[in-house]
Amino acid sequence: MRTPNVSESYLRHPTSTLLATPGSVRVLRELLESEPPLPVRALADRTGLSAQAVRNTLVGLQEGGIVEELGEGRSRLYRPDLGHPLYLPLGALFRAEAERFETVLDGLATAARNLTPTPLGMWAYGSVARGDDDPHGDMEVALVAADEEVETPVARLQEMIGPLQDVQRVWISVVGLSPGDVRRLAGSNDRWWRGATEPHLPIFGKNPDTLAQELERPGRPRGTFREASRSRRAR
Repeated sequence: MRTPNVSESYLRHPTSTLLATPGSVRVLRELLESEPPLPVRALADRTGLSAQAVRNTLVGLQEGGIVEELGEGRSRLYRPDLGHPLYLPLGALFRAEAERFETVLDGLATAARNLTPTPLGMWAYGSVARGDDDPHGDMEVALVAADEEVETPVARLQEMIGPLQDVQRVWISVVGLSPGDVRRLAGSNDRWWRGATEPHLPIFGKNPDTLAQELERPGRPRGTFREASRSRRAR
């Protein structure tokens, strides 16, 4: 994206400067969401930026008056200026951003909970789980059905989340897995399985590692060894 070559009034449009780069958005988001003031190193760790990039960004945010500096030298800390007229509106923007993401996860979990029979688990994987998704990609979701028939629960889930996708402007692709699929893929250390579980974002039910362990030996008696022994003696 090219930088506009026509200047714009800061007084009238301050967000064009305060939110001009991904770096400034990341740093400002962390500062607005943090209760205590933060040092450069903490901001670098939280934003994924280099320490120098954080310092450069802070200079611009301080010039805009939205961030203030505390202390001196290596003990410098940064926090938002609570008296800035855009402090509350910008905070509300970042809260709405977080709430949208939680709404998507809650909507998916609710849809899974309403499936019959109840699925064993569901999680997001791929770019959303890694945190490197872009506006053009889908949110990839794995759904583990309660039995070997996966087409019906997947179709029903996609039907139920249709309104969620329309309202939240998110595109969700669902991959259905049967218990047998989980057993086979996890047991063979399949490449797709590794990519669909490392990392993953839990949404509903059991996580993939727990499912793989529980399904590894189907039909295994439940309960402890002591309970099983008592049952046999009772007979």
